[in-house]
Amino acid sequence: MQGTVSDSPVLIVGAGPTGLVLGIELARRGVPFHLIDRLEEPLGWDRAIFIKSRSLEVLAGLGLADAFLQRGRRVHGIDLYSEAAKVADFRFAGLDTPFPYILSIPENETEGILNARLEQLGGGVERGVEFIGLEQSDSGVRVRLRSHGAGERELDASWVVGTDGFHSPVREAVDDAFDGRDYRRLWGVMDAGISGWRHPREITCVQLQPPIVIPFPLGDDLWRIYFRADSDNPDVVFALGERLAVVSPGARLQSPDAPRFFHAHSRVARRYRTGRVLIAGDAAHVSNPIEGHGMNVGIQDAHNLGWKLALAVSGKAAPALVDSYEAERRPIAQAIVDSGDAAEARTLDSASDARQELIAFLSTAEGREFAALAESELGFGYDQSPIVTEFGAEPAPSGRGTKIGHRVGDVAGLVGQHGTLRLHELIAVPDHTLLWMLGEAATAKVEQALSHLKAATERRPGLRAHVVVRTAPASGLFPNGLLCDPDGGLHDRLAADGASMCLIRPDGHLGFRCQPPSFDTLDTYLHRVFADR
Repeated sequence: MQGTVSDSPVLIVGAGPTGLVLGIELARRGVPFHLIDRLEEPLGWDRAIFIKSRSLEVLAGLGLADAFLQRGRRVHGIDLYSEAAKVADFRFAGLDTPFPYILSIPENETEGILNARLEQLGGGVERGVEFIGLEQSDSGVRVRLRSHGAGERELDASWVVGTDGFHSPVREAVDDAFDGRDYRRLWGVMDAGISGWRHPREITCVQLQPPIVIPFPLGDDLWRIYFRADSDNPDVVFALGERLAVVSPGARLQSPDAPRFFHAHSRVARRYRTGRVLIAGDAAHVSNPIEGHGMNVGIQDAHNLGWKLALAVSGKAAPALVDSYEAERRPIAQAIVDSGDAAEARTLDSASDARQELIAFLSTAEGREFAALAESELGFGYDQSPIVTEFGAEPAPSGRGTKIGHRVGDVAGLVGQHGTLRLHELIAVPDHTLLWMLGEAATAKVEQALSHLKAATERRPGLRAHVVVRTAPASGLFPNGLLCDPDGGLHDRLAADGASMCLIRPDGHLGFRCQPPSFDTLDTYLHRVFADR
C-alpha cells in the first residue's frame, strides 16, 4: 500500500501544536495536505505553557529556536516544598542539550509561531471546517466535512491524521478504544501577578503537600498558577493566596483573573493506526498535567510521523515504515501516562510515605539527575523499534555514546566546506544523514570514501552523506561531503572507536550503526525504510 504514489492530499484534522508541526513537516518536504480546524479562530487562551528541552530541539530543527526563545521565559530548575520547608530540588544545567531548561510560553503564542512558519512554507489552516466521518479503502480515504455556513462536502485524502484532541472525532470514526481513566479531583489554573515573591523567577517552586500549588512565570510580571481544587468555587482564590504565602511569606496575589477548572485524564489509544487513518497528540494520549508532558509528546509525535508519512505519500516508504510510528510512539505515551498516575497517587492526603520516598530519592545526585532527564524528555528512545538496527559492533557502553534508537545530542566545532557548524544544524534537513566515520585516515582512503558515498546517494535519493575525519586536509580545502571533527566530539557522540557508518534519521534519532562500514549491510537496513526501487 505504501509503495504507490498518491496525488491526494493528507488531511490533518485539528490545528493545535501537534497538527501544526505535522503540517510544517509535510510542507518542508513538498507533500500536499489540508489542515482543518472546526474553530473559526484560534483559541485566545489555553492552559499549556511548558516546552521541554526535547521539544525545543525539535522546534530548533524547524528553524524556530530564536522565535521561541525571544518570546518565552526560561525556567532553570525546580524547588520542592513540603509546607514552608524546601525538601528537594533539581536543576537542568547538566543536561546534554543546547536547551537545558523548560521554556514557559502560552500555548496560543506557540500556535502563533507555528502558524507563521507554516505560512512561510506555503501552507495554512482552513478554519471553520468540521470533520464528520470517513470511508477508507486500500488506496485512500473519502472524508465528509462540514464548513460553517457552506454545508457538507467530500474530500479524497491519501491519509487522514487526527490531531483533534481528547474527544477526537477521527479516533471515534475508526472505533478506536481510548483505554484508561479519568481523575476525580479537579485541577485549576489562573493567571495573576504575585507581589513579595522571595524566590528567583527562573526557579519554579512546587508545593508537594496537598493541596498542590505550582506557580510558573509568564514574562516579567505575570504568573500562571496551577493548583488542585475540591470544587470549582471561585472563592478558592483566597485559599490559593494563602498557600503561596506558605512557600514565600508575604507573597500576595495581584489582579488575579477568574480561575478556570478542568478534569484531567489518563488514557492511551489502543491503536495509533487503522488502515490509512492515524492519530497523534491528545487524540492518542492524555496524561496528568502535574508533569506537563501533554503538548510536548504531541509535538514529538508529529516530528516522528511527518517524515514517515511524507515517504509513504511519495511512494518511497517500505511497507512497514508507517507502522513504526505506533511501535515507537505508543510506548512513550504509555510510560508518561503511567508516570502521571504515580504522581497522582502521591498527591493523596494518605500518601505521605510515598511523598517521603520521593523526597529521599530527589535528595540524592542520582535522583536529581533522573528528575531533570525525565522532565526534559531527552531520555526517550526507540530501542525496540522495528526500524532501528546495530550491526557488527557491540552496543555502546552505558553512559558513552548514543544508544541505537535514541536522539543524537549536539556537537559543536565541526568544520566543513562552508565553515564551522554544529551537528544539529547538519541534521536539520528533511532527509536521512549518513556519516562515515574514519577517524585518523589517510588522504587516499578519504577520497575513496567520498567517491563511494557519492555513488550511494545517487543510487538512493533521500540520503545526505558525509565522510567524517579527525584531521583537516593539509590544503585547508574541504571537498563537498567532507567534515572534520577536530575535537573528536562527534566520534565520541556516536561511539565510533574505529571506522563505522551511522545513519541519523530525519527526526534526529540514530537509526543505524555499522562497524566496520559495509554498503551491503547499509542497503539491507535501508530496505526497512525505503521501498524497493
